Amino acid sequence: MDSLTHIVLGAAIGEAYLGKKIGRKAMLWGAVADTIPDFDVFASPCVSNAQQLLVHRGLTHSILFVTVISIILGILFKRWFKNADVSKREWTVLFLLGMFTHIIIDSFTSYGTGWFEPFSSYRVSFNSIFVADLFYTLPFLICVLIALIAKNSSSRRVKWNRFGLIMSSLYMLFTLCNKIYINHRMLDGLNKKHIVTSDFVTTPTPLNNILWTAYAADSTGYWFGYYSLFDKTNDINYYHVNKKDYLLKPFENDKEVKLLKRFSKGYYCMSTHDNAIYFNDIRFGQMGGWDKPDSAFVFSFKLNKNADNSMALNRSRFKTSFGDAFSSLIDRIKGR
Repeated sequence: MDSLTHIVLGAAIGEAYLGKKIGRKAMLWGAVADTIPDFDVFASPCVSNAQQLLVHRGLTHSILFVTVISIILGILFKRWFKNADVSKREWTVLFLLGMFTHIIIDSFTSYGTGWFEPFSSYRVSFNSIFVADLFYTLPFLICVLIALIAKNSSSRRVKWNRFGLIMSSLYMLFTLCNKIYINHRMLDGLNKKHIVTSDFVTTPTPLNNILWTAYAADSTGYWFGYYSLFDKTNDINYYHVNKKDYLLKPFENDKEVKLLKRFSKGYYCMSTHDNAIYFNDIRFGQMGGWDKPDSAFVFSFKLNKNADNSMALNRSRFKTSFGDAFSSLIDRIKGR
């Protein structure tokens, strides 16, 4: 999830757990705790662009890291804040709650989270929410802000903070239930088109959980389709994108490409543009694919030598007008 979401969630957890003891400071330390796993971004200057993709949400998002760091911080915070009416155990639990919720909600997105690092490179990914979902974050943020400005230990503070936690948790549950429903609809759409597939994945489009995309693999590439909860018909229009694996032949022994394949879990296709070859991770969708099947992929890694891939995950936003893409997204969400 995005940084703002983690800060809001951490602040709410801090208030719920230690708010009565240390007041607003509980929100501060809760927000810090929920942000710690993302410190892996500081490793960026030390590794290649492809390696950074696997470093992010890797070891720092593991159960081992969260447990060990929480214990260490619990000991240190007890020493640093001797006068605070907070025990070493309570400091430890605060950091455990903050960091564990971080790695849990990150696993709901398509990026994947390395819960079992360094023992296993498997990444947990439920694909039920986009990395930034306005319906999850904004109502939660409002509740936490109201709690923040309320007086310490007031019933209003407790009520709004609790309401934010309950509402956000229910929304996460909704995304899982919604995914089950969407899977049924989109599989039915594939069967109606008599499309035979060896693999099938659904994931929500940017900023919402109403419009979803599905990609289904066959021997030459992927079938893409979109479905909105507001669609007036169940007739889903699927279009095909060739994988173009042959474009990878010159890079068979390239270490970066091997890392990209591992990161994408095999869900990729190749493309060319202006004499450059691009590795597209299809899990992140297309910027405007719901409107134009030939839209650029959100994740597009340039394979040419010395290429700058620091913004590979957002490259398409520089090729597309955000205003136009957002407008077409809203229209498609409405079922148009």
